[in-house]
Amino acid sequence: MDFEKNVNAIIKGLHEHTGIIIVPSDTVDRKPDYPYISYKIVSAANNAETFSLTDEPIPSTDPRFEYDVLTTRTEQPYFSLSINTYSDCEIAAYGIANKARDWFTFHGDQFFVELNIVVVKTGNVSDRAHQIVDDFENRYGFDVRIRAARAISKRVEGIESYDLTNGTVKTVFP
Repeated sequence: MDFEKNVNAIIKGLHEHTGIIIVPSDTVDRKPDYPYISYKIVSAANNAETFSLTDEPIPSTDPRFEYDVLTTRTEQPYFSLSINTYSDCEIAAYGIANKARDWFTFHGDQFFVELNIVVVKTGNVSDRAHQIVDDFENRYGFDVRIRAARAISKRVEGIESYDLTNGTVKTVFP
């Protein structure tokens, strides 16, 4: 899984669907004019509950052996994004949040298939208004959990044959 590539693609896809500028939540840059959407990675590459291991013979790099083994661990870790929408109008912020949520739950399905990721859970849109001095910032948002396939591999040098003598493994080279 290319985490950065996936997050950037998701943000781009969400922007194309909503037509609203999207910025990271935690930034020192000046906030854009209303309306806008912010995102925050609230958890990244959490452990997958399950994984699989596969072994595949590959040509050996050692001239004494014909094959090595490529062992691959395949898993589907998840990451979570928090999406917030901002507007000078509370109803508009709510509407933008619902449009963004609709993209994760329905409109973006083919987009996610092409990225080889799955939206596992999309939370409810909730009021996330924030008091700034004597004023409130109209903000609505939701969290979304996404799984992405991840595979890591390593080469294991092959042993062409072995001889068990006295309970120990002895490598026999041809």
